[in-house]
Amino acid sequence: MYSRLMNPEDIRRMVAGWQAVNEREREERRKAGPDSAAAIQGALELMDLFDEMHGWPPPEMRLAAAATSWRVSAGVRVRNYYRAHGKTAKPKDP
Repeated sequence: MYSRLMNPEDIRRMVAGWQAVNEREREERRKAGPDSAAAIQGALELMDLFDEMHGWPPPEMRLAAAATSWRVSAGVRVRNYYRAHGKTAKPKDP
């Protein structure tokens, strides 16, 4: 805690100092540019955490992969049918 009572002007000055420090740090980060190694490391750590909590890949990704696999195999079956019977797809504009 603070050793003395603070008046509103002291608080405003303190907050203005914090804001100035934040602005200076933000400007320094902007000049330094993005830290891609830290970003990648953070993303990998999040994936590891998700894996520990829920397993990897996430359930919705497993479902999407299964649906994509089904669509691809269905498309292959249709294409093979047309090729086997010497047919071609009908043009969109007759």
